[in-house]
Amino acid sequence: MIVRRCAQGHDVVIHKNTKPNMVKKVQMADESVVSITYPNSKDYFVLVDGVIEKRTDSFQTAEEFYLDECEKKHNQTNGRIDLVQHKLINNKVVNR
Repeated sequence: MIVRRCAQGHDVVIHKNTKPNMVKKVQMADESVVSITYPNSKDYFVLVDGVIEKRTDSFQTAEEFYLDECEKKHNQTNGRIDLVQHKLINNKVVNR
């Protein structure tokens, strides 16, 4: 399940591992399709350009890694999710 994706359109996505060991086909931003296998033990993972780069049980750790990867691709991020300042639209964080 996708929790958060890059608002700038890059292939950086946080997934909640709801179905361990599941194989899923994912369409990337460049229209290519890759198969990913969900990890068998961790609650969250970060998918960067079709490759699982981070596996963790902590959403905070996953989100911090996600933000670091987004900053490598573009210099403007919305930061961590803050329900007072942000809202989610299609799993993308936007300012209220």
